[in-house]
Amino acid sequence: MNNPDNELVDKKLLALVWGENISDTIFQRWSQGFEWSPDEKCALVQHAGGPCAVIAPMQGFLLKNILFKLDGNENLPSLTNQDMSNVSDAQRTDFFVDALCEVLTQFETEHWFICKQSLHEKPTKNQEQELLHNEESSSTTEILEDVENISLCLFHRSIRLTHCTSKEMLKLTLKENISEFYSSFGVVKLLYSIILSKGINNVLNEMDNPEVSLVDPIHGHGSQNLINLMICGQAVSNVFDGDRDVAGLKLRGITNKVTIGFLTLLEQLRYLKVGNLLKRPMFPIWLVGSETHLSLVYSLDTTLVAEDTALQKAHKVFDKFDPEDNGFIPCDLLKDVMEELELVCDPEYVKLMIGNLDPEELGVIIRTKFFQEFYNNETEAKPLNFNLLHYNGLTQSSSDGKVRFRRGTARQIDWQEGCTKSHDSQIESCLQTRWPGLWINWDDGKAPSLN
Repeated sequence: MNNPDNELVDKKLLALVWGENISDTIFQRWSQGFEWSPDEKCALVQHAGGPCAVIAPMQGFLLKNILFKLDGNENLPSLTNQDMSNVSDAQRTDFFVDALCEVLTQFETEHWFICKQSLHEKPTKNQEQELLHNEESSSTTEILEDVENISLCLFHRSIRLTHCTSKEMLKLTLKENISEFYSSFGVVKLLYSIILSKGINNVLNEMDNPEVSLVDPIHGHGSQNLINLMICGQAVSNVFDGDRDVAGLKLRGITNKVTIGFLTLLEQLRYLKVGNLLKRPMFPIWLVGSETHLSLVYSLDTTLVAEDTALQKAHKVFDKFDPEDNGFIPCDLLKDVMEELELVCDPEYVKLMIGNLDPEELGVIIRTKFFQEFYNNETEAKPLNFNLLHYNGLTQSSSDGKVRFRRGTARQIDWQEGCTKSHDSQIESCLQTRWPGLWINWDDGKAPSLN
């Protein structure tokens, strides 16, 4: 690999992405290009489990560019019922180039490296001998004749880097070399481009555990570090807001506003809690994580990402001081909460409030009592009704084997109305971590799969 450093960087890159021992099976699952669905004009197809950690975020940025750039542009077709079938091939490519450029410019850098492939150079005699004795590869002739069967070894030898020194040069290079990302290994080439542009050491320094690879070496799934790197340019390991100190160990979370968000079924299962930055992105587009896969939901309803009400902001601040979601905070944190909410926090008044909120002197302030005291006159936002769509790039996850956007109508139920449900689907359970009481009617009556 023509990298600006040396061969050690190649080894560090491979170890960072795949682990110390690269699995040929997992590499082959990731060895696909970005491919359009024949059944949905602007949907990307995923062939095997694993690369959703790159493909689904790219789908999100692509949709953001199409949905929110088409509106009001006289040179582009208008969207009717979120139908993107009228987007031309050339326009789709331009939107995809914009999405590639956006992902590559989320982090601070003054230069970018774009991975391309050169298969026109014949291997040396030593390389031929090595390939012929490599049980994991086909014959050299077969490899050179059939790109689909290229070995992991020869693929990495064929990588060449183009150095870009400005965003204008980056976008032009991406557009001129878009076929590199549509062809075999396009997903891997983008992943390598992102890491090399950000800097291997910068990626490692953001991870809680730099010994863990971005791709699980056993199952091939992308780590949370990789997901975060794709959607916000930070290779951090966690989904909460900001950084935390746990017993002297600094755990890194999301620190910047994000373009597209992230929700996960793991929060409904109480394995973790997603912070407000990922739950409230700039655009109404969210990656949706199951235990093993990433899909995506989106809407044109921008009220879904509107500014918080005073009550919502107060809940967010209380969450910050109650990171374990216990439903209470220690009494000695009440002053900090009140200061952040710009409430009156004179020491005598705080002392009085502690007496009112903790009359049993248990040493804690219960969430419900806090909000009854300070926000009793504030009303919750009205239950929402909105249209949304779901994307899953895996053909085997669709009942008809076709990758298409699934349409649904969502209603946030006010349980005081007496509405009842027999059960929630996985996707509803996941989205309820963002919109409690959400109920979705799907176009064909069947909830789409998160796996």
